[in-house]
Amino acid sequence: MTRILIPAIAAAVAATAMVAIPSAAEASVGSRADVAAAPMAPETTETRVARAGGAMVSGRRWLRGRGVDVLRGRQCTELATRLYSSRGWGSLSNIYGLRPGRLYGGKIVFHRNGSGYVPVPGDVLVELGGSYQHVAVVDQVTRKAIRTVEQNAVPSGRHIYRWNGKSAFGAYGPRHVGGFIHSRRNPFRNDPVRPGRKPGKAGRPGKAGKRTR
Repeated sequence: MTRILIPAIAAAVAATAMVAIPSAAEASVGSRADVAAAPMAPETTETRVARAGGAMVSGRRWLRGRGVDVLRGRQCTELATRLYSSRGWGSLSNIYGLRPGRLYGGKIVFHRNGSGYVPVPGDVLVELGGSYQHVAVVDQVTRKAIRTVEQNAVPSGRHIYRWNGKSAFGAYGPRHVGGFIHSRRNPFRNDPVRPGRKPGKAGRPGKAGKRTR
């Protein structure tokens, strides 16, 4: 009788020894089911925009159907450089360091805000000041507004600046509108002035658009 029980007891002891006993560190982590069921922090609009990828504004919906896609998760300057490269308007470098009165690469000029230059669709609006700068691309200029598209700013990919015919206002935070980058190869002009209104002097250089007073 004793000889029969000894092997059985030994087998039971061996089976018990094979059962994994979690350590204190492992027990504190919790199971996969517990982790999956744990509540997560609410997702904000900004995190959804950064995570989703894709276009906020299709290139067919701005610059009179000849723009480029305004993309999520990209820097603001990437939009401007990609547009100018795709259109053959010139290479944009040192965007925040351009100076008026100079010609860059035989194509690019910078006009200071308030100088009397009237931006046209395709120009790059440059915000200066603050801890970092920002750019947007002009889509339309009206008598009182400059409508732009932009990356790395708002979920809609669009922003409207106030315009008084000479200067632009409405930059983000502590920044101000420093000026506009224009390519002499940019063929776009502003919409004609309304009947009965005398057109202003064309912006220079590059014969940029008419005033829309």
